[in-house]
Amino acid sequence: MGKALRWAGIGVGALVVAALAAAVGLSVVGGSRLNRTYTVDPAPVAIPSSNLAVARGRYLAAGIAVCMNCHGQDMAGQVMVDDPVLGYVRTPNLTPGAGGVGAQYSDEDWVRALRHGVRPDGKGLIFMPVDHYYFLSDADLGNLIAFLKQLPPVNTKPGRTEMNFVSRVLIGAGLFGELMRAAEIDHGAPRPPMPPQQGAYLVQIGGCTFCHGANLSSGQGPEPGAPPGPNLRRGGILDAYTPEQFLTMMRTGVTPYGKEINPLFMPYQGYANMTDADLTIIWDYLRSLPPAQP
Repeated sequence: MGKALRWAGIGVGALVVAALAAAVGLSVVGGSRLNRTYTVDPAPVAIPSSNLAVARGRYLAAGIAVCMNCHGQDMAGQVMVDDPVLGYVRTPNLTPGAGGVGAQYSDEDWVRALRHGVRPDGKGLIFMPVDHYYFLSDADLGNLIAFLKQLPPVNTKPGRTEMNFVSRVLIGAGLFGELMRAAEIDHGAPRPPMPPQQGAYLVQIGGCTFCHGANLSSGQGPEPGAPPGPNLRRGGILDAYTPEQFLTMMRTGVTPYGKEINPLFMPYQGYANMTDADLTIIWDYLRSLPPAQP
């Protein structure tokens, strides 16, 4: 019996050592993903300064691109994660105030960050959804930057990201998806053409495909515990909606059946700022999509 217990103990110990070694290895992989650098020479974009351009940029930031959901209504950044196990994430202050990047960023820096998800030092911006912003038209990107460049200064702490050991292990294991979205982009490719339909463009830059899949027939966000994103094509969940119910759901986060949508998985607080016209364009586009192929 004693010998059997001894061997059992050795086996358990070996498993623990192997598990720790695997965790350390995944942590290294996760850390390398977070610290990867990119060489990006962004193509210049014209930055207008008119009130109309700034208003369009504000609309993009508040509604379609939902920048304010992460950077705050004043765009001065906010704490998104503060967990002793997972780590700490404060989004950057985009204003020219103390602790912000607004006074330091050149036009080229703004384009590199918003279109490519890369900081001036070449490191990727964690959580930055540039796989969607990449498709912003030059005009809309210029308008968005025009809005950012005229933000009033707000003094805050600088943006900061500290992913703890557990987070790095989960990142290395792929359980958080690709948090460094710059890795999803071919930075040297020619600019993609504008979609032929305005609805497709709004869905693209609004990030709908992130949770609903590339062809909007269902998918799942990378967050552990995230529910599946339902099928938005004909034959899917929207078959039971009226146009009015769709607009209400997009503004309130409550389905026609009274179910509240978790804002962590669908940023309806930002989409609520979209005009009825744009939401209707999105509705019409989604209803034009044929059923998904089995």
